[in-house]
Amino acid sequence: MTPRFSKLYLICLSAIATMAHADVTQLDEVVVTAARVAQPAREVVGDVTILTQQEIASQGNTSLPELLARQPGVQITSNGGAGKSGGVFIRGASANQTVVLIDGVRYGSATTGQAALQHLPLAQVDRIEILRGPAASLYGADAIGGVIQIFTKRGGKGFTPSVEVGYGTQNSVEASASLAGGNEQTRYSIGLAHSKTDGVSALVLPKYQKYNSDDDGYENNSLSANFSHQFNAANEVGASLLLAKVNNHYDNAYAAKYYDYRDEGTNGSATVWSKNQFTSNWTSKIQAGSSIDDSYSYAPAKTPALEETRIKTRQNQLAWQNDIKVGPGVATLGVETLVQDVSKTGGNYTVDHRRINSLLGGYLANLGDFTLQANLRSDDNSQFDRQTTGTLGGAWQATDNIQLGASYGTGYQAPTFNQLYWPNWGNPNLKPQESEGGEVFARYQTNQLKLGATLYRNEVKDFILNDRNAVKNVDKVRLSGLTLTADWAKDGLEAGFSYDYLDALDQKNDRQLELRAKNSGVVYAGLSTSQWRVRGEMQAQGQRFDDVYGEGRKTLAGYALFNLVGEYQVAKDWAVTARVNNVFDKEYTQVYDYSTVGLNGMLSVRWSPK
Repeated sequence: MTPRFSKLYLICLSAIATMAHADVTQLDEVVVTAARVAQPAREVVGDVTILTQQEIASQGNTSLPELLARQPGVQITSNGGAGKSGGVFIRGASANQTVVLIDGVRYGSATTGQAALQHLPLAQVDRIEILRGPAASLYGADAIGGVIQIFTKRGGKGFTPSVEVGYGTQNSVEASASLAGGNEQTRYSIGLAHSKTDGVSALVLPKYQKYNSDDDGYENNSLSANFSHQFNAANEVGASLLLAKVNNHYDNAYAAKYYDYRDEGTNGSATVWSKNQFTSNWTSKIQAGSSIDDSYSYAPAKTPALEETRIKTRQNQLAWQNDIKVGPGVATLGVETLVQDVSKTGGNYTVDHRRINSLLGGYLANLGDFTLQANLRSDDNSQFDRQTTGTLGGAWQATDNIQLGASYGTGYQAPTFNQLYWPNWGNPNLKPQESEGGEVFARYQTNQLKLGATLYRNEVKDFILNDRNAVKNVDKVRLSGLTLTADWAKDGLEAGFSYDYLDALDQKNDRQLELRAKNSGVVYAGLSTSQWRVRGEMQAQGQRFDDVYGEGRKTLAGYALFNLVGEYQVAKDWAVTARVNNVFDKEYTQVYDYSTVGLNGMLSVRWSPK
């Protein structure tokens, strides 16, 4: 970290300290992801963002990747618009170095190592928790950059139906309907959602003659269901499901002829669980779950039989976690097993199956003004040696409003099946990546104002670098940076910002990792009354680089996008929402030669009886 950013961090600490006389903050929400046990948000030892259903709805019609792109410490890329593949970089870690969970079940492709977040509709989401920083001691391999946990919608007391329809640019249509309800013992929720857009051409390549420059559309039809029943105060069972069927069109820069490249897929997860309190100090939860990433791709071939290619990942997970009150805190002891199966048309991978058996333990203690957290995990991967990871951290509530803390953690990531075995590219001699790093943070919080500053550094040994013509381990990558956040709200007014400085350095080659901007941030301001609200925001990313096969390293210019969102409560049960993105129709690039969407928007109507 450069001296000027170290000084900036100290200035932030000083500013926070001068505001210690402000009002005491109200009780926070509960966070689960940061320690695998429920705890108040203001006691979390770590860097966490919570997005509630209300906050998600207030963003207007948007996709999950677009929503994540506006969060601190997160950068997003998209290969050509709605529904296209892309990447999520948390604190500069690779897109496959983030664990994604749906209701506690690991979701994603074991072939690419990435989760297809673009296929998860926000209409089915109740809550999102983003944990930044090494979390392998909590969730195992791949959590080098962090964890994104998505919770599907749950029911509550009473009966709550909801319907929403919208129409926007690129002939885009959004529609969703849900029923939720319950009583003291039983809760349920079921939802259907549909989205479709003509999109834009995924590629912008005038130098290539054969790629199809028509619009590349996207369609998504999804179902979610959530059920739980509490037999008594000590015993509860539940189940949830999120399933999306998608149809996505894309382009091929090296096409031999015009062709409508496309893929059809199924993505999602399902889980059942039982939570039982055996004694006043011992709570147990057993959970079984499965996730799927199944895609049929269509490309020109000599015979119709070879035109279709299927690549499928199924992950089956079984976990038993025990939370035991011991002294001033809670001890967590658990066992897990995760089975990953992959397959593809035209022959399987050299190895198409692996099992990871895990033991985990942790302790979360609240000692008055101090919170301490320690976690240890051992993962036995059937393809690689046993890996042990750990985390140790603490937070001090210096005053009613100020919290200071630090943590240190290790992590690892096993190579994906594609990285190991993809024909003419994979490298079966790859070694797992190992990481170690830490962070220090300061937070200030009152009823009206939240400030945060986090300074971090993470070093990844044997980092796997995906070149266009090969994949290989490099000696070491350093991911270091600074995240600053501020959020203020009072009497219907709101304003805030987040700023990230990221130094993602390949130390062996002395150059920045591709597609990571050193500087990025968001600024927003809004106004609301009991009947309407309006909010404006600016998203900015600095210069980045893209390593293009055969053409060397390309510089991608920085950009700033301006967005507007508004809502008007027409009647008691009716509301109209409008969102306009890229108001000034800015031309910008996230990935070299891939399109981005210009000025776009959507107007929607929602019926939700109160």
